[in-house]
Amino acid sequence: MKSNLSNREINDITSQQLFSLERKIYKNEFSIETVGNYLPGNVLVTNLNNFSTEYMNTRGCNILMHSAEELAQLGPEYFQKFFVMKEMKEFTERYIEMHQKQDSSFIYNFAHRVKPLNTPFYKWYFASAKLLYEPGQEVSNKMIVIVNEVNTLGAIAKKINSVLDESDWMKKNFSKFCRLTPKEREIICLLVVGNNSAKISDILCVSQLTINTHRRNIKTKLEIKTFAELYKFANTYGLCS
Repeated sequence: MKSNLSNREINDITSQQLFSLERKIYKNEFSIETVGNYLPGNVLVTNLNNFSTEYMNTRGCNILMHSAEELAQLGPEYFQKFFVMKEMKEFTERYIEMHQKQDSSFIYNFAHRVKPLNTPFYKWYFASAKLLYEPGQEVSNKMIVIVNEVNTLGAIAKKINSVLDESDWMKKNFSKFCRLTPKEREIICLLVVGNNSAKISDILCVSQLTINTHRRNIKTKLEIKTFAELYKFANTYGLCS
């Protein structure tokens, strides 16, 4: 699978995976406990009656540095312990709304930050959540969530704390960030430190015409006109270390 996925592709792929997973559990083809550790990303189940974490796969436990049992014992404190309060409030409110509506096909996609225990930085993650209907159930009291790091290279981790006050801007422009290819992200880094097209052409060993084409594509994808806007993207999303 290609790595430079667009936001729509991320939505589609993750939503399809989550829908398929939940339907197979509903049909009793397997349980989350038997398949969770074999799935890509972090997989968890939240009990919506008391907002406790009923299940977390090994990958998620390793990131949070807690066992599944410890996470379950935290109860609602789980949400306060690892997440940004405003973002946590937004997605838990949506969980409650989904719980009330009981739409078995609706999938909620969102970006949020997570700070593992004893680490100084938050990381951005992309999550897809759906009501989990277990065999024979017509009403669900559980949410199944698949979570993946926005930037698998972790490039935004060192930058995100410096722009906490711009989290709304970050989420609003998240889809634009996802449109960038790895080469375009590399070129942005070279631009924001002062290189022109000729210099970047020499560094990357490609023609200046190719660099200028990349620059036009970057402006189109990010919908920007000024260097200041480009710098804001680079800083917010940690494109340059």
